[in-house]
Amino acid sequence: MKKKIQALGIMNGTSLDAIDYALISVNHDFSTLKLLKHWQKKIPKTLKASLLAAAQDKTSTYELSRLHFDLGRLYGKHLKSLKDKARWDIVGLHGQTVFHEGGSATTQIGHPGFCHEACGKPIYFDFRSADIVVGGQGAPFAPFFQKVVAKNHGLKRAAFHNLGGISNLTVLDAKSPLAFDTGPANILMDAWMQKCGKGSFDRGGQLAAQGLPDPLLVNEFLAHPYFVKKAPKSTGREDFNLDMIEQWGGLRFKRLSFSDQMATLAEITALSVAQAYQKIKPQPRTIYFYGGGVMNDYLMMRIRFNLGDIEVRLTDDLGWPSQALESATFAFLAAARHFNKKVHLPKMTGAKKAVALGSLYY
Repeated sequence: MKKKIQALGIMNGTSLDAIDYALISVNHDFSTLKLLKHWQKKIPKTLKASLLAAAQDKTSTYELSRLHFDLGRLYGKHLKSLKDKARWDIVGLHGQTVFHEGGSATTQIGHPGFCHEACGKPIYFDFRSADIVVGGQGAPFAPFFQKVVAKNHGLKRAAFHNLGGISNLTVLDAKSPLAFDTGPANILMDAWMQKCGKGSFDRGGQLAAQGLPDPLLVNEFLAHPYFVKKAPKSTGREDFNLDMIEQWGGLRFKRLSFSDQMATLAEITALSVAQAYQKIKPQPRTIYFYGGGVMNDYLMMRIRFNLGDIEVRLTDDLGWPSQALESATFAFLAAARHFNKKVHLPKMTGAKKAVALGSLYY
């Protein structure tokens, strides 16, 4: 077995904004880890709509089965186009999460066979199930990867924070490392934009910036039971969705102007992020943010304001583009499985023991 390989990671997150492909170089003991290339590919509108319906439990088992293969075909098509631009030894395929209930069950779709057919390389997939089988939440899996990145840059008392559909943190304190989902990131804002026919997302937070958050409504939203749960914990569209907006916001939310509505939803994310860090002692000196949410200038401004003295930076400053880090994580997890390394952290997921993550399609 080669001691140094190139791994391609494939990830499309809860927000369904695009599919990210990240190519990394890594050796068997993780002493070298480097991002080589990153690509983003669009999801066709009809397929995106079907994936969203599946994630909202609005599809039949027949349709879900077709969707599993249709998404797999799209991955295969993308890999065929990338073969002329790069070479890789293995692939780590996350797939599209259509259901996740931490500690109970999880489902990611996108048949791995099409990836193998397209490139002829081993495909590692289904990373979350093994952790749930041994009592874990099935998340988070980024911390070990982030620990390697931090070590390579000599970082201490730093945190990594993902703003995808769902918001999750990793605090790499030597005495008490911690990781969990803090709640919604883009998911509520995107869902409301789409419901109101205003587009897929609030580009740059321009609409939210024109409004004012309703502080009473924000506090009512933050009374959601998830926010008081203790870690380890994970969440998804099952907790934070359109029904949640309408249930917790009610008529008062609907009577706000659209810009005020968007500002209120952004503030829920920003304040829930800040409150999560307020409960952590000692607090990190610096937080490195990544994910689609970093492109929302208004959201990032509100996060900075609510975090106070903690320094806010992007993973781009470490040579890891914010849009590439999640797909790079699953390239890394595939490499770990290939090298037979157990790299999830049971204390963070709640698992009874460390296990190898990922199944192999070859």
